[in-house]
Amino acid sequence: MNDLGQLSSLTLPLETLVMLAFYFILGAYTIFSAILFYHWRAYSSDTKVTGLTLILYFATTAPLLLILTITALTI
Repeated sequence: MNDLGQLSSLTLPLETLVMLAFYFILGAYTIFSAILFYHWRAYSSDTKVTGLTLILYFATTAPLLLILTITALTI
């Protein structure tokens, strides 16, 4: 019989958890951005507003991703 006290617990280093979280957030951002880009291009009525919205979105989120990347790689 297996004694529950003899089972070793799974331990992951903090660096691994941070990198996994980073990859998950980066993947979610990529999927969300692709959906946003497609919908703004497909369903918008004004091309100037569409272009401005996409520029502002990527200009706002790019620095956040840069900070996230630096944080994930330095831990």
